[in-house]
Amino acid sequence: MTNHRDMIHNLANRQQHLEVSQLLNDIVFAIDNSAIVAVTDKTGKITYANEFFSDLSKYSQEELIGANQRIVNSGVHPKTFFKEMWKTIGKGQIWRGEICNRAKDGSLYWVDTTIVPFLNDKGIPEQYISIRHNLTEKKNIEASLRKQAELYRLITENSGDYIAVADAEGIVHYQSPSVEKLMGGPSPNVLDAMTDEDQVKMKEALRLVNQTDEHEVSVEFSLKVNQNCVLQMSGSISRITTEGEFAGYSVLVMQDNTAAKEQEQLIMDLSSIDQLTGLLNRRAFLKKLFVEIDRAKNTDELLGLVHLNIDKLRYANETFGHDRGDEILGKIAERLTEYLDGKICGRIAGDEFAFVIKSGQSADELFECTCALQKIIETPIEVGGQLYNPSVSCGLSVYPLHATEVPGWITTTEQAMQYVKKQGGSGSAIFVPDMYSKSLDRIILENELRKSVKEGHFLLEYQPKVNLAKEEIVGFEALVRWQHPDLGRIPPDKFIALAEETKIIIPLGEWILEEAFKKAKQLQAIRVLPTTIAVNLSAVQLESPDLIPFVQSLIDKTRIDPATIEMEVTESAFADRLEMSAALIRLRDLGFVVSIDDFGTGFSSFSYIKEFPAETLKIDMSFVRDIETSENSRAIIKAIVTMADIAGMNVIAEGIENAEQAEIVKRLGCREGQGYYYSRPIPATDIPELIEKFTGTRRQGE
Repeated sequence: MTNHRDMIHNLANRQQHLEVSQLLNDIVFAIDNSAIVAVTDKTGKITYANEFFSDLSKYSQEELIGANQRIVNSGVHPKTFFKEMWKTIGKGQIWRGEICNRAKDGSLYWVDTTIVPFLNDKGIPEQYISIRHNLTEKKNIEASLRKQAELYRLITENSGDYIAVADAEGIVHYQSPSVEKLMGGPSPNVLDAMTDEDQVKMKEALRLVNQTDEHEVSVEFSLKVNQNCVLQMSGSISRITTEGEFAGYSVLVMQDNTAAKEQEQLIMDLSSIDQLTGLLNRRAFLKKLFVEIDRAKNTDELLGLVHLNIDKLRYANETFGHDRGDEILGKIAERLTEYLDGKICGRIAGDEFAFVIKSGQSADELFECTCALQKIIETPIEVGGQLYNPSVSCGLSVYPLHATEVPGWITTTEQAMQYVKKQGGSGSAIFVPDMYSKSLDRIILENELRKSVKEGHFLLEYQPKVNLAKEEIVGFEALVRWQHPDLGRIPPDKFIALAEETKIIIPLGEWILEEAFKKAKQLQAIRVLPTTIAVNLSAVQLESPDLIPFVQSLIDKTRIDPATIEMEVTESAFADRLEMSAALIRLRDLGFVVSIDDFGTGFSSFSYIKEFPAETLKIDMSFVRDIETSENSRAIIKAIVTMADIAGMNVIAEGIENAEQAEIVKRLGCREGQGYYYSRPIPATDIPELIEKFTGTRRQGE
């Protein structure tokens, strides 16, 4: 301490009743009772150690006095550390620093140390007094904070989540190292990397979280991390409610969904695009029609649906060969694409196309457009060095003049097209009511259908679902059959659509459900292994307000476990009527298993199946049919399985007809299979024998 003599002199003058020696004693006493004090000679041997030193080092005062200061050396500091310290105090200068010492029991402790040299008359140090204060708790806290900071750094840098903190104005105040790593540096702001449209949506989400009762909002957006890379992100925004620097701000937690979106797009491309022409296929085109009508309902716009059939294309196939016939289809598709310039267009059958045109004026304008396009399509095409003169029949129906819903719109369009073909083809016609009349056969079939439901001319057959790995039956699908007393057995494709259109499916469906419940109850009694019965539900049934009360009454009546009943709804039907989700959620809440049938032929969206209240996907048999030879089909199935795994859903492959198909779908990740390879649909009476057959086969395999 500099000027210490002046301090002693000043204190002595102010307190003249005290001797200087008494004053010095008082100062030493105060230091000795408030700090860790040790005195060493010039060699480092301890000549004095107070109780604080003894307590902290866990050496007794007797052990310390006479020992070298090295007795508490921890080995933490390098030799150069102490060399510099001795160099300083050897010059008679005061040294200050933090030292880690080791106690007698091996524990480490830290002290804030001041070493003051005591000099002789020649200015040479003779001994040193060390005044120390315990820093151990402070050092432990600092170490803990460093550890937590390192742990946080590791988590934020290596987590699959990306985190940012923003205020209500969209200004980012913090983003995790993982965000900076994702975006290639510390400077880019995550909100600035979004598109203008996504920025607007994000700021609206921030406003909702901060200014309304919404405490969490889900978001999806694109993130442009560089010129060649755009990531598809999803996440959530939640408000920070705890006190602190960021109170009132929002936390944005993001995940990179690019891979899942790519899988989704792959399925969309493979299952919605006609591979020959690049146009929409039939299912995708129908889906677009529903969207177009919903949009047009709020406008005064007229929409024209045109069906275009290539007259006598089979003669071209016979003349030029099927490869040349495909070439003709491709050329016509190119002309349609060029003329329609982005309007909805699809190939809906082998030789048939359909497209939508719009007008704000009149149906006549739409008809003129149709006729003009017909003439363009009929321009000669060079095929294999020869000219082919295509002839096409076009039928036009106008929404809302001729129909207000998609099924009627399609029917009236087809009627107009058939009218042209009956006139010899190569022409266009707009629908008029006289074109449409119910055929006598249809009227008879509808009447017989109603009568057969009342008189019980239906029966159920059951096709097994098999665990592909264990090769054991895990359930059955109930399939309705119409056994007419006079007409014989009528195939389902002849009456199911009619039953749905006339709503006869509601009483028929109730009978199917009751029979399936009874069979499931019987299987519970005879099988140890759990066995489900799957029942197909139509869109008409799901829209009926009587469905839920009816199945609830069946549960009460049969005392069945709902988990043994699987409710199947086709993907395409559900995609067109998203309001049916409420009915499916109620069914699942009752304990039923819900599955999506014919998956891959309709919506096939990752976000869609995440929201869909279902546990199982049934891959449509069209993808299994050619799986041995079609890379597209295998790619679709693999993509569907990947999406299902992400969503935590089971996957069943339909239409398995041979062992090779069974092995391929199992290798692609399907857990269950169904098809003629295992069994055709069988009567209820044959179920025990089939179960025994599978059980016996499995025993032999073991």
